[in-house]
Amino acid sequence: MGRMDKCRACYNCRTLWMAVLVPVALLPLPIINPSEVSRCGYCLLVMAFFWVTEIIPLAVTSLLPIFLFPLFGIMSAKDTCLSYAKDTLMLFMGSLIVAVAVERWKLHKRIALRTLSLVGPQPKWLLFGIMLPCWFLSMWMSNTATAAMMMPIVNAILEQIKHTRHQYETDGTEETSIVMQSRDPTHVKVELDASFKSSEVRSTQESRLSVNEKRQSIDKEFTCLAKSFSLCVAFAANVGGMATLTGTPPNIIFKGQADLAFSKAGGSEVNFANWLVVGLPISAVLFVFVWGWLYMYTVRTKILKCCQKDQDSYDSVRNVIRKEADKLGAMTFPEVIVLVNFIILALLWVTRKPGFIPGWGDLLKKGYSGDSVPAVMIATLLFILPAKIPGDRSVQAQGYQPILTWKAVNERMAWGVLLLMGGGFALADACQRSGLSRWVSGHLLEMSSLEPWIIAMVLSIIISLATQVTSNAATATLFLPIVGELATTMGLNPLYFMIPCTLSTSLAFLLPVATPPNAIVFASGYLQVKDMVLVGLGVNIFSLIVVNCALNAWAVPFYKLDVISDISTMNRTLGPNVTTRMVLDLTLPP
Repeated sequence: MGRMDKCRACYNCRTLWMAVLVPVALLPLPIINPSEVSRCGYCLLVMAFFWVTEIIPLAVTSLLPIFLFPLFGIMSAKDTCLSYAKDTLMLFMGSLIVAVAVERWKLHKRIALRTLSLVGPQPKWLLFGIMLPCWFLSMWMSNTATAAMMMPIVNAILEQIKHTRHQYETDGTEETSIVMQSRDPTHVKVELDASFKSSEVRSTQESRLSVNEKRQSIDKEFTCLAKSFSLCVAFAANVGGMATLTGTPPNIIFKGQADLAFSKAGGSEVNFANWLVVGLPISAVLFVFVWGWLYMYTVRTKILKCCQKDQDSYDSVRNVIRKEADKLGAMTFPEVIVLVNFIILALLWVTRKPGFIPGWGDLLKKGYSGDSVPAVMIATLLFILPAKIPGDRSVQAQGYQPILTWKAVNERMAWGVLLLMGGGFALADACQRSGLSRWVSGHLLEMSSLEPWIIAMVLSIIISLATQVTSNAATATLFLPIVGELATTMGLNPLYFMIPCTLSTSLAFLLPVATPPNAIVFASGYLQVKDMVLVGLGVNIFSLIVVNCALNAWAVPFYKLDVISDISTMNRTLGPNVTTRMVLDLTLPP
């Protein structure tokens, strides 16, 4: 076995030796300084290393607190396991089950094709038509599932454009050959001047060269268009998840961390309705910018001539979209059932506690309602409602079939994400109980001489860079407890730092490994890493500016984040009448 083979064998066994070496190498930390902060810091570093390197699955790393925290005397096994069954996790699980129903009956594909058929086949409107359903659907279902659904449709459109391009090339070649042939009878004579022969050969070569240049130009233009179409799927999915509380795991993690930070005040009361005030406008602004940015990237050269001037090409693309839509047929009974339940769930989320008027949550005993209630209720209902009209002959022949079966849910359910979030909540709880969050935030107090909005911007930049190479859920899990504690130590509302940091975890536009949607579109073969970095860098910079401007422009006035209050008397933290800039009597642990 050669040296290269030994190195390869060692690399293939990296899970084994890294899983042993890293915990052993970090052991001096709790041994030399046997405090609760050090023990919690040891567990945090081990989990952070495993999350970043993914030497074992992320979900498995999320189970480490169940045995690490009791062994190191940080939290009891009972308290640790409670973090894996929080109200926030039930909310996310219910929304995932509803998303499974949407996927199973292809309602998301019908929405996407319907949107594409309405916007038209012109390149700029095709770009908009691809982005709009991705953006909207990713608010309610997995960003990964949205991108995976949309890419086959995009590929079909691009194949039709490529076919039209080939026709354009053929037509151009034929026209050139006809011109060349039309010259021959005119200029072929019995007596030919030598100089004339030379000019004819030169003109023939120039004609052939122009055809080749035309083909190369069209190839570049098509490649540019294909890259834009691919990137718009990933970027729209990432931006859309920011809009709603259930749109992406970091938002749910933020909800859990906010509840933990305000546990002494009875909970943060972050809910679906008031998150829309922050997330939806930011997401909409970024959607418009991404559309314009990608369109500018597309038209930096002339857009495909076959897509710009030839009306037949428009008809060809329109026919492809129409054929894909025709394959779905008329809207089926289960699609109607799923759509109605989907709309009901969205309305229940928005009207539970809208803030400006009493919601249906006020009809229940105080503290008993939550966004998880309608989510799990509608999810349960989908296991009961029939997939076929009662009394139909097929029902009598095949028997009763519900909208959802457990087998279908189990195959599509993102159980790993639920475990990841549960492990994150356990880690955040341990950091707070042990005092590690306050210890870390105390060492960051050197930034307190800066204006709060500058600190928020710096933290956003750091987290947006970190999320390019790590899971956005893992990034939120590691950073949110620290930035929240930093805010309280500085006398600010934790939400002032937690909101921009949460949104920044979704600004993963630079690398294919940043998010699953990025990896899906990268696998299409149209993109290189430099393409994603080149286009994504501008989106990242603009997004960071928008997030922090929005925080101070309308989040602070709406939530009254600039009003000083004491947390012991604060019963509400979100809504039009809340007070949130507060002075806390917190001291760092010795």
